[in-house]
Amino acid sequence: MDTLKIESLNRELKELETRRGITGSAIVSRNGLLITSRLPRDIDQRKIGAIAATMFGAIETASTALGNNEKIYCLTIELEDYQLIVLNANNDIIFALLIDLNVNLGLIFIELEETLKKIRNIVER
Repeated sequence: MDTLKIESLNRELKELETRRGITGSAIVSRNGLLITSRLPRDIDQRKIGAIAATMFGAIETASTALGNNEKIYCLTIELEDYQLIVLNANNDIIFALLIDLNVNLGLIFIELEETLKKIRNIVER
């Protein structure tokens, strides 16, 4: 992915940080390689990318094995200190977010839908 696209993606992630309850975010290739991120310094960005891609791929595989022909859109995992949300951006990338535990998920998902549209537009240019 070219530098201009990565800079544009990073701006979108930075804008998302201003929303209450969002701790950090990352855009990751389907094979787990980090494209860009705005995660806190105390979190290993590469591990989050690899974990998000691995879990999303595993859920897609399990879903297909169970006879589901629909694409997986979102995966939410609640951890001790935060929630990890992994969204399907397109066939090549996924979008991972860390959010606070006690946050209004409805409001977060409204923000995520808008950001996801912008990310898709940037990547598909």
